Amino acid sequence: MDLKKLQKNWTSPILSGLVVLVVAIILLLSLRGLPGTPTIKELNTSAWSFDGPLELSPERGRFALLYSLVENHSLTFSVAVARLAVPDLAITSMGKYVSLFAPGVSFLVVPGYVIGKYFGISQVGTYAMIAVFAFMNMFLIASIVKRLGGRWYAGVLGGATFLFASPAFAYGVSLYQHHVSVFLLLVSLWALFSFRNIWSLAIVWFACAASIVVDNPNLFLMFPVGLYALVRLFEIVRKGGKKTQSKRFVFGILTFAGFLIPLAFFGWYNYSAYGNMFQLPGTLEGVAEIDAYGNPKKESTYQQEVLTQEQLASLQEMKGDKTAVGFFETRNLYNGFYIHFLSPDRGVFAFAPVMLLGIFGLVLLYRKQGRIVALLTAIIGANILLYSMWGDPWGGWAFGSRYLIPTYAVLAIGLGMALSQWNRKWWFIGLFAVLFVYSGAVNTLGTITSMANPPKVQVLAMEKQSGHEEKYTYFRNWEFLDSKYGSPIGSKSYLYDVWFRGVLTPREYFILVYLLVLGLGASMLTVNFIGREKK
Repeated sequence: MDLKKLQKNWTSPILSGLVVLVVAIILLLSLRGLPGTPTIKELNTSAWSFDGPLELSPERGRFALLYSLVENHSLTFSVAVARLAVPDLAITSMGKYVSLFAPGVSFLVVPGYVIGKYFGISQVGTYAMIAVFAFMNMFLIASIVKRLGGRWYAGVLGGATFLFASPAFAYGVSLYQHHVSVFLLLVSLWALFSFRNIWSLAIVWFACAASIVVDNPNLFLMFPVGLYALVRLFEIVRKGGKKTQSKRFVFGILTFAGFLIPLAFFGWYNYSAYGNMFQLPGTLEGVAEIDAYGNPKKESTYQQEVLTQEQLASLQEMKGDKTAVGFFETRNLYNGFYIHFLSPDRGVFAFAPVMLLGIFGLVLLYRKQGRIVALLTAIIGANILLYSMWGDPWGGWAFGSRYLIPTYAVLAIGLGMALSQWNRKWWFIGLFAVLFVYSGAVNTLGTITSMANPPKVQVLAMEKQSGHEEKYTYFRNWEFLDSKYGSPIGSKSYLYDVWFRGVLTPREYFILVYLLVLGLGASMLTVNFIGREKK
């Protein structure tokens, strides 16, 4: 058999088109939502909130700002919209209710809301915008792997593993900031690895600044990227004679205009919403509840009854001196490491062990691209340290460690490189296949059911309230398929609700989506195996 000829046929544009189609189908089948264009009164019902697609406060808070922006033409909230955003709600010194979140995501999804509203599915259109970013992230990972000398389909497999075999899957079909942040990170890396000219740095400056508008802690996540780009700028300036250096330095200064554009927007938003262009939402007074008269309550019933005494003490300690970095404490590091990696309710080993294989690829890449691996390692380190010091490393009620999604993306690059060089090492391929099967099952389950998984520290208090055992791992998602928790139909998928509910049971629908994920992974693994090992 002529392997070269077979490989050439398999790597044709037709195969690439089929991959794009399958990825799009999986995302569409998993996209969460309900038909209709709900009013704010409907959005405040359980059918749209906890039992529906707006099940957790991060989704409701960002959707509240979107709704206020499009429907009320306002950056501040009416009482009805503020009720939707609770408890991620703040109040300004002027007594206006505002979002506690950075505004970037809410503004980015406006086109999806408007187009969706035209077709009578405004919420679904909104969530579809995040799915577009998730789709692009998968192929950005593949492109970066290719730029670093890896094989294209190994990169595609690495990207598919990130998208469908990690918690990134669940957060790619709902309204969270993670995939937008990862997109800006990957675009920056792609620009740095693809070009060595000054103007490519403008893309990096823009992405770094825009990431802060999407999520304020991205300032720390993107810091290694910005520093690497700054070093690259000075390297480019030093090349050539004195006259060339002078020109390049002037042009290099001009590229910083890319940094100013997102910050100008951020300043305008802060001034319009908060009355101070330098005010960050995290420094505003939070509102946990709103009473029957529309006034803010100082204490939250949820906090009193569900949070542990240790968490309440931490919240009270920060209450007197609220700053932008007040929720980051080095004393949280040990517990944060445990939560992100080893805990059964959020840990990488429980939810996405296949991503850890990316470490092998980073080690292999280090032999040829030491500086690049240093950058990628710095991004991972910043991400882990930042959210291990975070006062809520669980990410609230969440599916898996959502804060480590940028780390999963970087590890996916390493995974693509390992699959490129070790595509015929049976021990590695076998280990990858086993872990992909497991990780794909866990994350497909969480994606088509619910992300409302309580952290272990809250379960005892919840059991006192509910009077029965409360699951806090992905076994809670398995029971969700039987409609034990939340949605009465066993899945929050939009297409399941409108097309498949009367045809397939929730468990059969899960199997359908999971088989598509397995089929995509198996086909890419086969195509990658056909090629020779890259030396």
